[in-house]
Amino acid sequence: MTIDLVPVDDDVLEALLAVAVAEARPDEVLPPAPGVAAPGWTAPHHDAFREYHRRCRVNLHAPVPEVTWAVTADGRIAGAARLALVDDDPGAREVGLWLGRSHRGRGIAGEVAYWAMAAARTMDAERLVARPAPGDAPARRSLERIGFELAERDGTLVGTLALP
Repeated sequence: MTIDLVPVDDDVLEALLAVAVAEARPDEVLPPAPGVAAPGWTAPHHDAFREYHRRCRVNLHAPVPEVTWAVTADGRIAGAARLALVDDDPGAREVGLWLGRSHRGRGIAGEVAYWAMAAARTMDAERLVARPAPGDAPARRSLERIGFELAERDGTLVGTLALP
């Protein structure tokens, strides 16, 4: 299987949204958005999803604190990955990933983690941080398998991986 990360232009964004709607819940793929509380996928969820990914595009003229990419598996969009600055830890970068249900359990998270390590190193980061959703046992197992050390901090599960 070939895993790739591609920039989220407008065409990719619409395909990514289609995967999210068909194969994930809004709370799995979106940070909390003001005024978007209804369960399931609604028009405000669609708008929030588009706005989030447009805000997190790679921009060489105005660096952003968080960047997202679409994850492809064998040429098909499978989900999205992100890499973000960590406010209180300049030596860390936070990595995040969501995958559509049909792409989970196929080793994609491990491949994305290697990409995240390489990208974070180019940013002079010393460690990666991950914050899996509460109760997401598959994410926890995946992080442990990759080598993240997991610990509870202020009621949140946080994984840390030192970069060589």
